[in-house]
Amino acid sequence: MKSGIEFKIVWFDQDVVELRVSSSNDRFSGQASLYLGRGRLCAMADRLQGFPSNSTDYCDLELGTFNPNHAGGGVQMHFYCLDMAGHAAVDVKLRLDACKTMGEVGSVALRIPVEAAAIDSFAIQVRAMDEEQIGATAHLESAD
Repeated sequence: MKSGIEFKIVWFDQDVVELRVSSSNDRFSGQASLYLGRGRLCAMADRLQGFPSNSTDYCDLELGTFNPNHAGGGVQMHFYCLDMAGHAAVDVKLRLDACKTMGEVGSVALRIPVEAAAIDSFAIQVRAMDEEQIGATAHLESAD
C-alpha cells in the first residue's frame, strides 16, 4: 500500500456502508473494516476541508467503533500541526472487530506526515465517493 490513508467501499445496503481503511507510514501499516451510516463520509470530509486554518488547529475524527460490544472495527484520526509553520500530521489508530483494547493484537497506531493541500484533496475525494459503488476509493497521500 502507498504511504498514507486509503478509504475503500467494500459493501453497502440501504442503511450502512462497510468501509475498509488502510493506513501506512512506510514503517508500520494496518487495515480495518468498519460500518458507517449513510452520509458519514461527507460529514467527515466537511470537517477536514480547509485544515489547518492556523498552527494550533486540530481535528479529531472517529469512524466505526472502538466499543468491543459493537460489530465492526474503527479508526481514530487526530489531525494537527507539528510546528508554527503549519506542517501537519495525522495520528491514526486502527482497531479490528475482535480487538478489545488498543495495544493488543488487532490494533495499530501510527503517525503520518501530511500536507494541507493533500488533506483538501482527500476531503474532495471522500465527498465524491459513491456510497453505492463497491471499490470507490479516496487516498490521503503522505508528505514523505
